[in-house]
Formats: sequence, C-alpha cells, structure tokens
Amino acid sequence: MTSLLPETFVFTQSNLQSYVNCKAQFYLRYIEHFLWPAPAADDMLAFERDRLAGSRFHQLAHQYLLGIPAEIVTNNAADKPDDRVLRWFELFLRTVGRELSGNLWPEHMLTARLDGFILGAKYDLLRQEERIFTIYDWKTSRKKPSKDWLEAQLQSKIFPLVLNQELSSRAGADQFVIRMLYWEVTEPWDQIVLECGPEKIEESRKLVTSLIRQLNSAAPADFSKTDDIRRCRYCVYRTYCNRPPEPAGLDDYLSETYLVLEDEAEILTSD
Repeated sequence: MTSLLPETFVFTQSNLQSYVNCKAQFYLRYIEHFLWPAPAADDMLAFERDRLAGSRFHQLAHQYLLGIPAEIVTNNAADKPDDRVLRWFELFLRTVGRELSGNLWPEHMLTARLDGFILGAKYDLLRQEERIFTIYDWKTSRKKPSKDWLEAQLQSKIFPLVLNQELSSRAGADQFVIRMLYWEVTEPWDQIVLECGPEKIEESRKLVTSLIRQLNSAAPADFSKTDDIRRCRYCVYRTYCNRPPEPAGLDDYLSETYLVLEDEAEILTSD
C-alpha cells in the first residue's frame, strides 16, 4: 500500500503525539493540511499572550546561551510588552542558567533514521559534560505537569532516542549517559530530571518504530476520532468532526490531562 505521507516526512514528538491522542486530528493536520481551525481556548487573546510570552522567553534564553551578556539580554527582556518575560528570564538566570557548563548547543536540531524513516527533534539546549549528555527543555506552562505525566509523553521518549541514534552513528552511544531535564517557570528550583538508560531507550525505539510503521501503512479509514469526547474541546479541528463546538477554558486547556507539548521540529516536515 502506498503511504499517505511523503518519503521526506519528518516524524516528531509533536505529530506522533497528535496521532496517539487522536488519529483524525493527525489526518486533518498533517495529511489534509486543513486550515481555519476552531479557537484553541475560550479566551484567545490570553491564549496568544501566553504563547507569545513563552516564545519570547525561549528567544532570550537562546541569546544568553549563545554568549550574549546577561545584562544585555535582561535589558531586551525588560523591553518586552509582557512583564512575565523579564520575570521568567531572571528566574532562569538565578536557577538553571547559573548551573550550565561544558559544551552547550542551544536550539539544536537533530534528525535520525529509524527503520528507514526520518525522526526529528529540536532541543532547547543540549549540554555535554564529559560522558553525560543532558537534554534541557524550558516550559512556561501555567501549571507544572507531574514527573510521571512528562515521562509518559512522547517528547520524553523521542528526544533521548534521536540523540542516542546520533551518538551511535558517531562514536557509540554506550560511551555516554543521557538524561532529560524539564525546567518549569512555575517551580524553577524544582527541576524534573528523567534518566534515559539503555533499557528505556530501547523501549522507546520499539514504541516509536511501531507507531511510525502503523501510521505509514494507514488508509484514510484508519484515522478514527478519539473516544475521549472531552479531548475534542481542546482540539482546533473539532468543528470538522461535528464534536462539541465550545472551546475549553484557558486554565482547563493548560491542565495536565490535555496539555500539549509542542515543538518546532515540524518546520522540517515536507508537504
């Protein structure tokens, strides 16, 4: 059977998580490329403010990690219209930002071949200190997710897996230790660290490979709607499915159950 996806399609944590959450959502977004989705939340102005503030914070962290002096970046943060951005960056400097040493690769993108398919990841920061590679991810959520929830998400499986594939192609991944660290602005001193040993990475490899094979061989009829009707309130494609038209409230949208961990690696995905 011919795949509905082009050979150059790049699988990421974001599009694969979309498939796991709702196959119909994946189909509408990544295969049909439907436009004019429904509002993501009932207060779209607040939703967009949160999104833009998070994006601006990531830009400032990137500038600092590239070597721009902290005082200059702080002045840039002070010029942002949302005062949360400055507060978040100051928290970053006082916590995780002061701990960083070794080789640093901010906003680093990697792709790997997995069973003949392309798997991509874009890291907020990759850090190498001797044998230890740490994947950093900055979160600006209103509510901090739990460690168990984060560990269950595909981001926590795909990011270490792609890095492991890259290390294996160069020098042998068994020489290195990989871990993943989530830094959340709501609790900046309480960082969540996930250890990514060989067994976990192998489990992730099997899971991700299975998902990609399943998706790549799927026919249009296989992209079924989720059975969790509540999830539809958080989906921007809900109007195409004749599901509940009312969007979720902003606080509900950012709840742990339906939180979406987006990434920017989708810019690699070909039409």
